[in-house]
Amino acid sequence: MSCIEHRSDEKHLQKIDLINQEEEKYLHDKDYNTFLIYEGNIPCEDCGGIEQRLVVKGDTTGIFRLTETYKNATEDGDATIVCSGQWKKIRQKNGDWLILSQGTLKDSARRMEYEFHLGELVQRSLDGEYFKNLGLYHLKLVRKSGSLE
Repeated sequence: MSCIEHRSDEKHLQKIDLINQEEEKYLHDKDYNTFLIYEGNIPCEDCGGIEQRLVVKGDTTGIFRLTETYKNATEDGDATIVCSGQWKKIRQKNGDWLILSQGTLKDSARRMEYEFHLGELVQRSLDGEYFKNLGLYHLKLVRKSGSLE
């Protein structure tokens, strides 16, 4: 029985390693000189929470890669989804906002809005639905343009 559990852990670790390798390749793509990486945990109705890792490349517009790990989402444990698309920064009266569009900015399968704060993002909405308890939707800046925060 322990061999089966060991194999399961090994497969999970291999999957995480592959995701990390893909992210490093994504970071070093020459199309954009700057990037920011944010991480955090947000609530989930159907699982034990969602670990998010958001890579934003570019200055005021660009591309993004969002890795979401749904904790204990299946019988086998966690489920990881990676999506990508375009983003843009817009100025509002109350500060700067980050708009993520899975796909393109004009044609999106999923749209997310974040408010910029010092060293973090606060997710405000998902597909037009605004969150009531914003204290649960924070992503901290962990790395930018090759340096650790």
